[in-house]
Amino acid sequence: MRKELDAEKIKKVLGYLSLIFSISDLKSSDLIKAASMDFKDYEDAIQSACALRIKADYIVTRNLKDFTKSRVLAVNPPGLFKELGL
Repeated sequence: MRKELDAEKIKKVLGYLSLIFSISDLKSSDLIKAASMDFKDYEDAIQSACALRIKADYIVTRNLKDFTKSRVLAVNPPGLFKELGL
């Protein structure tokens, strides 16, 4: 979000999103799992490992190509609305 929004707007957006979605904590087991995953980017692997642990339905991202190896389906923001039937 930092690429497009200032700090104050990010706080507002995160506040609104927390009303709709659960925000998961990162665990050390996610870091260890991510290190063994076949991802080009370690940070993407961390997100995938965390999503897998919490049994997330989706990873919402603008970079779908970075999550082709994820076991949790990655969708872009408009794709999330489509998946939810909205």
